[in-house]
Amino acid sequence: MSPLYILGLMVLISCAARPQQIVPPEPTAPAAPANYLKPPSAARSEWSWTDAQGKVRTYLQTWDKLQKIIDESGVSGLSLVLTQADSWLKNPDTYYFDFGFENPETRKPVDGSTVFPAGRLGQPVFGYLVLKLVDRGLFNIDQPLNEYLPKPLPDYPAYEDLKSDSRYKRLTARWVLTHRSGLANSRLTRPDGKLVFERSPGGYFGYSEEAYRLLQFVLEQKFGRSLNDLVKSVVFDFLALREMGYVREPRFEGHLASVSAGAKETESESYVSSTFLTSAADYSRFIWAVVVSGGAFSNPYIGLPYHYSQTIVRSPTIFESPRSSGRLDLPLGFGWSFGWGGYYIEGHKVTFVGDRRQGMESYATVLVGLPGKITVLTMLAVGSGERSVIGRILNEIVGDIDPPLVWLGFENGEIKK
Repeated sequence: MSPLYILGLMVLISCAARPQQIVPPEPTAPAAPANYLKPPSAARSEWSWTDAQGKVRTYLQTWDKLQKIIDESGVSGLSLVLTQADSWLKNPDTYYFDFGFENPETRKPVDGSTVFPAGRLGQPVFGYLVLKLVDRGLFNIDQPLNEYLPKPLPDYPAYEDLKSDSRYKRLTARWVLTHRSGLANSRLTRPDGKLVFERSPGGYFGYSEEAYRLLQFVLEQKFGRSLNDLVKSVVFDFLALREMGYVREPRFEGHLASVSAGAKETESESYVSSTFLTSAADYSRFIWAVVVSGGAFSNPYIGLPYHYSQTIVRSPTIFESPRSSGRLDLPLGFGWSFGWGGYYIEGHKVTFVGDRRQGMESYATVLVGLPGKITVLTMLAVGSGERSVIGRILNEIVGDIDPPLVWLGFENGEIKK
């Protein structure tokens, strides 16, 4: 374990006898620009930070370069939040970049409170919810999910396809959260439209949104509450995250970014991997409180699966199995934990999660020790064109960190449905 993490464990243990609500530090940055075409204020032009190579970046130079990227792309609205500190014990400096419009028709500009569809970025939040339930003694990640239900899983209409395959009895939350459930990614992409096991639970990495939905279903049955209500009481209220949710709520109206014309708007029913909504500021606060600062577990060992990779990833892309074709060159130590991917650069951990679907792009990353700093970056965009802008933006903000964008499907010119 790194000295940083050991120190974090000691602090958490010392606080266990007097648990308290942890509220992430409020951003120190001034309000976002009110107009898309308005250049940065004088105060913003003085901001500077250090990238992964030790180069000092300035807000004014970066703003101009990002504006050029936006002008050359199909992005209609973009929000970035960069947070950096010398250690997790210090309040971080926070920098905002907002471009374009929440709604191209009304021309309402993006600002710090704009809520974006973020897709797969909801998986780490879901993983944290599960571990907080474990921390409270209300759930066991290694108990078969079927045992939490009043009747066998296949007796529920949505899962009757599994009746002839007893492997559902072995499925646990640990296998789901690390994408080792063995379930197909989506029944909708199969010719027969059925949910099936493509491999046995507990094997190698195989991305599955169906598995996350199954775990969501089990939690909702066990606790008698919707996912959005459950995560609000356990996570959002606990961490004071006001602009985050798994369903479009009235509180988001008036500052919700619109996806591009023809793209699917957020569904009314909540799903872990497809309906997640957040502001860039709230997601960065979540990362700082949970990934950087330890997550406030009464038993710090419960949080280990959240911080350390649980399985090695060998698949050519996120949607393929390692046996389907050759393997792309992936970053050193590329693995997956509870909702996050991770890899190493010169011995320093980089954590990431990202998604690209029709009309939106989202990406978040954590850099520890590059170079001697802790850096958190959240990027949310709507109206994305045929080519992703995330790689170019990452390079302008934090330098070369070898992000696995091809593996995630960002750079191949296709839009994932």
